Amino acid sequence: MVPGTGESVRKIRQHVNPLGEHFMHVRARPVERPTRLAAGCRVEVELGCADAEFSFQLAAARPDWLIAGLEIREPCLARNRVRAQELGLDNLVFGYSNLNVDLDRVFPPRTVDRFHLLFPDPWFKERHHKRRVIEPGLVETIAGQLRDGGELHVASDVFEVALEIMEVVEASPRLRNLIEPWSFWRGNPFEAASRREQTTLARGQRVWRMRYGLVTSSQAPER
Repeated sequence: MVPGTGESVRKIRQHVNPLGEHFMHVRARPVERPTRLAAGCRVEVELGCADAEFSFQLAAARPDWLIAGLEIREPCLARNRVRAQELGLDNLVFGYSNLNVDLDRVFPPRTVDRFHLLFPDPWFKERHHKRRVIEPGLVETIAGQLRDGGELHVASDVFEVALEIMEVVEASPRLRNLIEPWSFWRGNPFEAASRREQTTLARGQRVWRMRYGLVTSSQAPER
């Protein structure tokens, strides 16, 4: 049974090719804000949320925040919406997005407080590396949607993937490492943990975590 849904587990395809023709069409729509939430409430977004365990925990802990989970696999979205409704989490919403194609349609500029990208598919085979989600265009979109003081939080259990992500984000002039350049964050500072993180830690393995803050005009280096 799926917790909180009353449904038996139906197998959902674990991986899809985000570069497939079906997914390359712009289809994302703006996320609708629940009417009971304050207009200026905090907005936290899980990118590629899958079963969204992180978002469910965060929404339960912070009922006055808007928590949004974005995912390319629509069966995941349907299941998550049912679970959120059954749990009474009216501050948790879900939406479709192929992040490298139409994330810019989901939120207006400067309206998100924090993006979470948790354990993205590693796509180990070299010919599949082009399917990895983090690339300069996506980082630029994320930076454009963050409010002042906003953050990008990334975690992976594969060091090589984490290092590749770090290389891309460190190159952005709009985001800065919250510790120091090329540094990983120790421990989980949030009130939630994804299922993948729980499994990784239970195996005694390390989570490679990065936190990047938006660079404001006053923080930008002089030329």
